[in-house]
Amino acid sequence: MKILFSMFLLAAALVLTGADWKMSDFQFRFKTDRADAIYNAGDEVCFSGNVLVKGKHPEKMTVRCQVIRDGYKVLQSQKIQLTENPITFSAKFDRPGWIRLLVEVLDEQGKVLRIGNRQVQGGVGAMADPEKILPGAAEPADFDAFWAAKRAELDKVPVKALRVPFAPENGKYFNCWDIKVDCAGGRPVSGYLCIPKGAKPKSLPVAVRFHGAGVRSANAVLYYRGLIVLDVNAHGIENGKDAAFYSDLQKKDLNNYHAQNKLDRHKGYFVGMFMRVMRALDYVKTLPEWDGKTLIVFGGSQGGAQSLAAAALDKDVTHCIAGVPALCDQGGVLAERSAGWPQFVSWFRIGKMTEEDRAVLPEVAYVDCAYMARRIKAKTYIGTGFMDYVCAPTSVFAAYNNIPAGTEKDIVTTPDKAHNAPNTKGMKWLADFSAQVFKSQGKE
Repeated sequence: MKILFSMFLLAAALVLTGADWKMSDFQFRFKTDRADAIYNAGDEVCFSGNVLVKGKHPEKMTVRCQVIRDGYKVLQSQKIQLTENPITFSAKFDRPGWIRLLVEVLDEQGKVLRIGNRQVQGGVGAMADPEKILPGAAEPADFDAFWAAKRAELDKVPVKALRVPFAPENGKYFNCWDIKVDCAGGRPVSGYLCIPKGAKPKSLPVAVRFHGAGVRSANAVLYYRGLIVLDVNAHGIENGKDAAFYSDLQKKDLNNYHAQNKLDRHKGYFVGMFMRVMRALDYVKTLPEWDGKTLIVFGGSQGGAQSLAAAALDKDVTHCIAGVPALCDQGGVLAERSAGWPQFVSWFRIGKMTEEDRAVLPEVAYVDCAYMARRIKAKTYIGTGFMDYVCAPTSVFAAYNNIPAGTEKDIVTTPDKAHNAPNTKGMKWLADFSAQVFKSQGKE
């Protein structure tokens, strides 16, 4: 009996500490009382659902449930022991915005359970009148003049590229190069260019892929056989190095790069990044194989921000695919909403901003993609998740709604997804378009 009791205690400890669990063991099955989770101001939203572990209702497991408005304000918070009965909460929208139910599994110390470096959490979100959400701060009056000056600075540097051939694994259908393109701002464009073998002059569309946050090499993009693809690393750094090289850069020169020179609109880190975005487009337009018609940009998070900036700053861009785009609505904090990453003024400063907080907002406004969006003419596909606290859906809609009337655009919303929310329509269009081009070339 003593041995059995000890085994029971060990099993209970495993349930509470997560020792042997995988993230896939946990299913957060929550929904709102409207399938699309879209409401109007004044409506009440009802959340309901439960947490399953390995497909079953767990015993002796506690969760903390929080109802959070606009990314920062906790409206309700309660600890609940899981049973077969559904968890239910309700809240009222008092204005256009975002409310989410965050459900966190707790360990035996009452802290959020972690598996590796990830917290075990899920839930579902909802929005009211998302089409009415606009940037929380006024756009700089000299926004266009600022970027015209940067364009002029860039134009003083000839579009000159160093191309070094390489043969990636599974790259038999492509000719590939590690490229460096001269650029203003102190760093080159750095990436991997892949062109389908046998491509004739003026025969193929071009797609440029931009990276999310972090420090890493470019990648050889080999799954769009109907397209020329340039994959651009975000920092103008060397490609193809070992993991230690990029880890060292992230700890040193590129540590907290997003905050570098944030109080100087001319030297802020993303100004240089967006100049590299423009130069990447300059370069691909010189490729003799480009058809001269179709220029696609795509990426997620920070890569989504770069895609929006690309479409805004280069009128030759025809299609923009931006998943969970970052750098949107930094002034959202002035409207009591969480900004998108990197949140130059964090949500916990809402209502108690410092002098530096107020000083930084006008400086970073020039890289705010909610303002970039107002200059987009390309067909644009955007994706957002209503559980995304990294790039809040309000920040994404502030950009989406700023895309001019008459411009083709589409947005995919996923109520129960966070920063992994898919841009299903955009990515499907890209895959289908590449396949059509490939087929039109008489290839199978």
